[in-house]
Amino acid sequence: MRIIIKQKYWTIGDKFKITDEKGNAVFFAERQFDRIMNNVVLFDGSGVPLGRMQSEVRKFFTSWFDVTDANGRKAFSINEKFPFFSFRRAKTEGGVLDCKIKCGPIHMKAFIGNGQGGYDKTPVVKGRKKIFSIADTYVIDIDETRIFPSYGAFLGIWYDMVNHRGH
Repeated sequence: MRIIIKQKYWTIGDKFKITDEKGNAVFFAERQFDRIMNNVVLFDGSGVPLGRMQSEVRKFFTSWFDVTDANGRKAFSINEKFPFFSFRRAKTEGGVLDCKIKCGPIHMKAFIGNGQGGYDKTPVVKGRKKIFSIADTYVIDIDETRIFPSYGAFLGIWYDMVNHRGH
């Protein structure tokens, strides 16, 4: 499944749609600033809430995002290690998803755990930033045979958020 996360730089409100390659809405997302840090609520194409990703302050120079389902139960957390310039490494922890994430300024790959302490060599989620685009645009490929599409969308949104900490 390929989704396109496209956010306009100048918008009214903090809602944006996540589409497929043909422009059909697959998900909707809404940024909310209800604490010091921001969070994103993810909805399916018909507006039903699927989950929330809440950023937390845990350590300086790192990011920590808790992902909960629509009922408020924790699904997993994304814990970023110390970034090296624009290159980041993160891991999902404490939940239903075991992934290792590697990303740079224009690409991201997430590898799913194999259940034996290692990770598959084929990415379960791949993302890339469109460089020559008027809007802030990311193309996210999700292997929906190995991961829920909404979890892949959360990994793509995380990638967008850590690339734009000032937004």
